[in-house]
Amino acid sequence: MLLSNITEIKTFLPIGTGNDFNRLKPHIINAENKYIKTLLGTNMYNELLEFYEISPVESPSEIQIAMNELLQKTQHSIIHLAYFVGYDFLNVSATDTGFQRIESEHKKGLFKYQEDNLKQYFSDAGFNSLDTILVFLEQNIQHFAEFKNSPNWTEFKASFIPTVDVVEQIPFNIFDSRLTFLNLKPHIAFIEDTTIRIALGETIYQEIKTEMVKDNPEEKITAILPYIRKPLIYFASALLMEETGATLGNNGLFFEKTDANSPDNRIKGPSTEERIMAMIKRNRNIGNAYLDALKSYLIANIENWETYDGSKSSIFKRDNTSKKSFWA
Repeated sequence: MLLSNITEIKTFLPIGTGNDFNRLKPHIINAENKYIKTLLGTNMYNELLEFYEISPVESPSEIQIAMNELLQKTQHSIIHLAYFVGYDFLNVSATDTGFQRIESEHKKGLFKYQEDNLKQYFSDAGFNSLDTILVFLEQNIQHFAEFKNSPNWTEFKASFIPTVDVVEQIPFNIFDSRLTFLNLKPHIAFIEDTTIRIALGETIYQEIKTEMVKDNPEEKITAILPYIRKPLIYFASALLMEETGATLGNNGLFFEKTDANSPDNRIKGPSTEERIMAMIKRNRNIGNAYLDALKSYLIANIENWETYDGSKSSIFKRDNTSKKSFWA
């Protein structure tokens, strides 16, 4: 584990020294196994663990300084995710007569809204830290050979939209939520393999994917990426909206309004079906507009993309007059 006592945890969360570390330990292990090892890969995680076991290091080298910063960012994520995944269990006592809520004469449990807000805080802080870790690794990859040589790095670099930070730069607002981004990832992968691949053509698609994983991609590759990312995120978000069903959050589409009886309170609830359908249609229309912009960019820069024939399309349309479906 990358955390071994309450003192270390207090660096990231202001908890009391009377907390029992052994009670937190299984949730820390669960958080590491489910999120950290998956993110870093086994080899990078083991290297970080070896560094943790010899820390602190006197007169650290440049690589060790970078490793220490990665360790702190990872520990921050771990403890918040541990409280998130173990939240319900930590609030109860497991006895031979079953599970009981922990309360005393002098201490009462939180109100429901406080519990929800606190659990959301642990979720946001923990998941968003995962994106912080990825961005840090990318910016300092020269110090992390184990990660650079792993399939995780190749997958990361070959993705048109690898992090929340890239989503926000498009710009497309998911409120800096790593959890929303994780929910979007399968839809992003689907749109990459279908809409984007068809629009670019197989030759150009593979050329871009191959070049992206290099340390210094060609200038034409970095120049075209914004044109790919824009239709990609709008089409992917429309798919997620269909699944979750406004504002796109990690729990789907929701609306927010002021409570008529208490103007200071905000009420959040699921969007209506009409609102969901309107947002899906809106995002698909924007996606199609950006897809046209991508095709126009390829034509305008045909000297760099000579294999593009200008006829590729992934837009499936329906002619309601003659009742025919066709690729446009």
